[in-house]
Amino acid sequence: MDILLALLSAGSAGGFSTIGTAVNARLKTILHSPIAAATINFVVGFSILTLLLGLGIFKPYKLELIYITPWWAFLGGLLGAIFVTLSTLIVPKLGLTTTTLVVVFSQMLMSIVIDQLGWFGAMKYPITTPKIFGITTLIVAIVINQLDTNYSHKNVN
Repeated sequence: MDILLALLSAGSAGGFSTIGTAVNARLKTILHSPIAAATINFVVGFSILTLLLGLGIFKPYKLELIYITPWWAFLGGLLGAIFVTLSTLIVPKLGLTTTTLVVVFSQMLMSIVIDQLGWFGAMKYPITTPKIFGITTLIVAIVINQLDTNYSHKNVN
């Protein structure tokens, strides 16, 4: 995969994630349950992936490899469920922009830690000044956005 396609794919994933967060928060409001909203999210996702697998869009997986898979490789589903559930609860409190900024900040921070330590089989990449600058910029963006949100709410009411 060339770098441009990788960047476009990552950007699309981020955009889809934000849209998903917004619609899941709305679904939670309609159903009055973050767990119901998260469950529907994962049932729909599972159904789509099963359909794509059934249609041969993806190659079938080798189930026998599950026995040599490290235990922590199964955390993705658990962490995804926690993320979706927390997002449905947080968006109404912080708004979508602040929530997204805080999520990106925490993703960046954890990415730097994982890169530095090589956790989960990731290649090691050192902490650099540009990465620290990126984290700092995100903190500034969160503060500015929250100040603007607080100011806007005071002027609307």
